[in-house]
Amino acid sequence: MNDDERRTYIRHPVDVPVRIFPQQNASAMPVQMSDVGKGGIAFRTDSAMEKGTFLMVAIPHVLPPFEESCTVCWCEPQDDGFEIGIRFLDQQGMFKARMVEQVCYIEEYRRQQMDDGRELSLEESAREWIEKNAADFWLT
Repeated sequence: MNDDERRTYIRHPVDVPVRIFPQQNASAMPVQMSDVGKGGIAFRTDSAMEKGTFLMVAIPHVLPPFEESCTVCWCEPQDDGFEIGIRFLDQQGMFKARMVEQVCYIEEYRRQQMDDGRELSLEESAREWIEKNAADFWLT
């Protein structure tokens, strides 16, 4: 992968439980998502994956549950395993992934506010987060 392709995976750290389903194997592999960007998602795992491998990505802890097909674009060794970059097969899949990411940031914002002693409903935290961050979020 050249530097221009790698840059499309803009860094957006998120802490979301993600499951990866290799299409030739029915069992899910839980992974830690590390980044979501314009090009796709990066995640860490113990196993290397070949470029071009087709996968299903599922994020079951959002409503409605997220599930999309994707393909492995790159795999790089890390000290504790591998970082895998995947690209969605179409723009609709990428848009849905960005929406899920936004929901996760809103939930993180709500938890931070609770830690600071503010009780916010999901609607209130969404409204505040969107006012403060949505314009910048959709530009990246």
